[in-house]
Amino acid sequence: MRRNMTCLLAVLFSGPALGQFDATYLLVSSNTVTPTTPITTIEIWATFEDPLFEWVFGFGDYDLTAGDGVFSNPVNVLNASGSTTGVIAGNVISGAVLGQFHIPGAGLIGSRDNPILLATYEWTTTLFTPRTVSLHTSNTANFWVIWWLHRNPDPPGPINMYSSRFTSGSGVINVVPAPAAWVVLALPLVASTRRRRS
Repeated sequence: MRRNMTCLLAVLFSGPALGQFDATYLLVSSNTVTPTTPITTIEIWATFEDPLFEWVFGFGDYDLTAGDGVFSNPVNVLNASGSTTGVIAGNVISGAVLGQFHIPGAGLIGSRDNPILLATYEWTTTLFTPRTVSLHTSNTANFWVIWWLHRNPDPPGPINMYSSRFTSGSGVINVVPAPAAWVVLALPLVASTRRRRS
């Protein structure tokens, strides 16, 4: 599926590449995870920067791994033909490809949002020891942006550009016990302290 999406969009958005740009994924957790709120929504955003030209996000691929826990309920936000939120196996998502079409000559105009939201996943755990769970992307071989305006002959749009300065994304999920759990854990310590004083 990932290879098919790459080939399809490469044909549609073919043209000379211009320069380089900086791009990455942003991984955002919607809330702190506790026993009373054991689920958080993970948002996957694409962000890119090129000071010389106007671009719109085309498509990108990634695997997503969490330090522990379980992913579920994937939702495509960008869902051009060939898009997929990937295959979930516990704390790993493999083979995600998310994209949108931007072909001004054909009347297909993509969103210019930057950062742009690609997909969401839910993450949960049954282990509520206080910790920070890492999130990171890997296998991010493709990250394409497309020239915003259809101009002829310079530049002969649409133009694509492959990011040679693309970096994998990272983020964290914060897990803490509920306040009541802290009280229960602290009671033996309080009782022990009182015994020592008496």
